[in-house]
Amino acid sequence: MNASIRLGVAAALAFVTVGCTAAPDEPPPPRPERGTIKVGVMPTADAAPLFVAIEKGYFEQEGLEVQPVTATGAGAMLPQIEAGVLDLGQTDYVTTILAAEHGKRLKIVGASAQAGPAGYALVAAKDSKIGSVRRLKGKTVAVNNLMGAGMLRVIAMLKDAGLDRDDVTFVEKPFPDMPAMLAAGKADAALLAEPYVSTGAAQALLRAVPDTVPGRFTDLPTSGWVTTDKWRSEHPATLAAFRRGLAKGLRAAADRKEVEAVLPAYTKITAAAAPNVSLGAVPTAVDPGRLQRVADLMRQHGYVKSSLDVRALIAEP
Repeated sequence: MNASIRLGVAAALAFVTVGCTAAPDEPPPPRPERGTIKVGVMPTADAAPLFVAIEKGYFEQEGLEVQPVTATGAGAMLPQIEAGVLDLGQTDYVTTILAAEHGKRLKIVGASAQAGPAGYALVAAKDSKIGSVRRLKGKTVAVNNLMGAGMLRVIAMLKDAGLDRDDVTFVEKPFPDMPAMLAAGKADAALLAEPYVSTGAAQALLRAVPDTVPGRFTDLPTSGWVTTDKWRSEHPATLAAFRRGLAKGLRAAADRKEVEAVLPAYTKITAAAAPNVSLGAVPTAVDPGRLQRVADLMRQHGYVKSSLDVRALIAEP
């Protein structure tokens, strides 16, 4: 277990012990207003604690059935959350902040993932001649969401290499489909997430395009659990039950074997490939300072027109 995971696990244990264990003389928490909720997830390693919690029955213990609904990314998920098709969703922070700037009444109700050293990578086909970011000029780059977190990463890399966002053509493609897209020559590079980075490399399909600033996104928060302000205010007990069940899932996910057991079910990788997947940190609370860095990076690269105080997006525990 790497250091970032150990830190996340320690925090998770403290959170579960302090926040989820009622004293003997305290009444049990109120029953959820809704017994079943639909939760949007992205098919990446970041979603593993949710699936661990489902597999182990932690939500059921809280009187809640969680039905995961896989989406290609936050761009597809947020409209469904707004429309009430999904109750909550695991969305990338870039898309969430961008939606808030456009007047969407959203609240971040929990942290989901924090970037690790190898959780994401700009990759090309194994036999590609693209050996540096500068070689991307005039090329096509796949991202899971246009104007999402992946595209922001690539734009930052382009700028440091002396290029502009208009020097490449961005196309949208789900993470699981990117390795085959590159192998077929339908894109020149892609910003890929785990577990597909490791599996693509192991199958000799992909190789990394070196970043000129290694580790630039390490430790930045990448995604969180989001809902509408209206849903949160109308379903406080349901949200509390979800948080308690997820906290137990985070605690169980401290054991890497538990994560490896669920990855094949929702990412469609093989059980043999799961031990090779790189896992990032698992934060148990939203860090406003780190999240503000994401918003500032968006401002720097023209994603948003004005500075945004992210604390207005974060719901109280």
